[in-house]
Amino acid sequence: MAEYSASFIRRFRFFFVALGIIFAASVAYAVFAPALGIRQNQADEEFQKGWLLFQDRKFDAAVEKLSEALRINPQFHWARRFLAEAYYFSGQLSDALDEYEALARTMPHDLTLKNRIEALSSVDENQTVKATEFLRVLPRTQGYRYNRPTFVGLINPDRFAVLSLGNFDIGSMVSYSAQGEPVENQHRISGKLGYPMAFAQNEDEVWISDFKEDKIHRLKKKAPLFFSYFFNPKAIGKSGSGQLEFRAPAGLCHRKGEFIVADSENNRLQRIADNGAFIAEIQRPQDVDSLVSPFGVWCNEDAIWITEPTAGRVTHFDRYGSIVAEYSPRELKKPRHIEWDDDESVFLIADESAGILKMNTAGEILDTLKGYRNNEGRFVEFARAYAASFDAFRNLYVADYGASEVIQFVPQSEKFAPLYLHVEKVNAAKFPIIGIYVTVATGEKNRASAGKTNYLTELKAEDFKVLENDAPVGNLDTAYLSQFEDILQMAILVSRSTRMKDYETQLPWVLDHIFTKIREKDRFEILTHGEDIRRESDFTASRLALLKSIRTGLNPDFLTEKPLKTASAALYDSLSDLLNKEGKRAVLYITDGGMDDDALNPYTKVRIIDYARANHIPIFVVSFENPAYTSDARDTLKELAEKTGGMYYRALEIDPKIENILRSQNEVRYLLGYKSKMKKQVRGQYVDLRVMARFRERRGLDLNGYFIP
Repeated sequence: MAEYSASFIRRFRFFFVALGIIFAASVAYAVFAPALGIRQNQADEEFQKGWLLFQDRKFDAAVEKLSEALRINPQFHWARRFLAEAYYFSGQLSDALDEYEALARTMPHDLTLKNRIEALSSVDENQTVKATEFLRVLPRTQGYRYNRPTFVGLINPDRFAVLSLGNFDIGSMVSYSAQGEPVENQHRISGKLGYPMAFAQNEDEVWISDFKEDKIHRLKKKAPLFFSYFFNPKAIGKSGSGQLEFRAPAGLCHRKGEFIVADSENNRLQRIADNGAFIAEIQRPQDVDSLVSPFGVWCNEDAIWITEPTAGRVTHFDRYGSIVAEYSPRELKKPRHIEWDDDESVFLIADESAGILKMNTAGEILDTLKGYRNNEGRFVEFARAYAASFDAFRNLYVADYGASEVIQFVPQSEKFAPLYLHVEKVNAAKFPIIGIYVTVATGEKNRASAGKTNYLTELKAEDFKVLENDAPVGNLDTAYLSQFEDILQMAILVSRSTRMKDYETQLPWVLDHIFTKIREKDRFEILTHGEDIRRESDFTASRLALLKSIRTGLNPDFLTEKPLKTASAALYDSLSDLLNKEGKRAVLYITDGGMDDDALNPYTKVRIIDYARANHIPIFVVSFENPAYTSDARDTLKELAEKTGGMYYRALEIDPKIENILRSQNEVRYLLGYKSKMKKQVRGQYVDLRVMARFRERRGLDLNGYFIP
């Protein structure tokens, strides 16, 4: 019997082993699976709560719920991803980076995590200048031809344009999209373009010098698309040597309130106000050599720099036109246009004989670019370089007049680098209609502008692709946010200090720079801070109600000598109130000038700056600069403004065009809208999203998702 049993067991041993495994697995499931299942259900519940709070832009509350989901299940990668996002959008960048790095260690092949970590890494202020290499010669396609190019430059952050003389005395201005594709070719502005030689711009217009016609054309930036010629202002000037008369006008530049034109054959510069009125002319003093056919011009608030090709010279003037210094380095032969490169802090000088020169403010030539090696490996030397300029993405464009080419160079390290695509929010409230808020940026950051991100703002629907649970969706729409283009939404924060009471009568004058042009769909709110934070008004478009709210807030019963203890919380609340608003958003902080880094508690200066930047909301500061405060207070306020993309103003020197500045902000977000293919019957299911974008030869990807409501 024992032998029979042993034989039976040997005969069916594989069956018994399999049965044992199944039995053991069943016991294990009975013991562990229900507990794990229950805990994961709890984690899912906390995750869904955190996700809803995140979509509602309540980031601090979302952090709590998502952290709880991770406490229940530390391997819940979606909870960790959204926790990192919540940290990021609440201005806690170091915590966000920690979470992304923890996630990347468990998911090393997820390139979206690598890109996000790179994007969050700070800019190295001491990094070396990136080398550039030849990318292409801009094609001269049918309808967008350029011939004998004279100038290249940016029209807006994403779009650049080429001026050329063309054939048969018909010049052109060809503009290109962010993708580098030609989009418009204009031969008439305020009259026919003869020999366009340069352009410069203010907030409303682009001025183009016409070397042959002795005039300055004026192009309205917001003219109707069709028949725009009839809506442009009249050209300025005619042939002659008087005021607003020209002989061969060449380079021009713009600074606050005025254009400066190189009146070449009159051997002078002319300063012309934005409205076209003559201001003054600039010539050399009689006891020194006269100007010799000035050509290229660059200016800022403090200085004017010009080139003189015939003299082989670059001259530095002060703000008003007095000579500071002259430079004639041996490398300089026949300089044409001059441009300042903020990123490298050098001048780019296009020289007909020497190529592209990089010159510092001491007149020293630091580098020379004589040509390029084409795709066949042959070195091509510039024939007659007339202009050079960088775009926001560190692409260098050189207008080679002699070769009738515009050559594009690209940073070596960025030629095929990925885009930084970021899904910021998914709105499923109107399911099956889904809205995905997305930003797209290149990896380049401008050190000269506090490491600000270079966002792409002119991509089209066909440049994006969205997949739901790996299934592509169709009919993407990107037009939704355009309806808010002219709407301004502001939180106006006023320091409720005893010193501010002294300026109460001046506040209406300051605010009238904005309120007198308030529009029907604009919405402003008033907050004040002192011993506490008070919302004095809801969002409204009523000028009278807003001014009354400020007067109420400055009631002597509410004033305090030490309002700083609530300053950081008030700034944080002001930013938070704008998170779900559409349109041009900004915080306007009006203060008597008091600020202290140490007083910014519980939210530090760094966190407020990061919070504002993550949510694309600039802080504008208007300060009365009370003498009781030190320059350190002013420096702190300036930093808050400038590092968030805003501006700092002394109250009595506020820019009269501040309202235009606020409205001219670029919307950096896209809202990708589409109709979901998911069924509402599976309510509560989480849907994975993959969003992709393309820009020239580069691609971007981000992961996200939504719950079916």
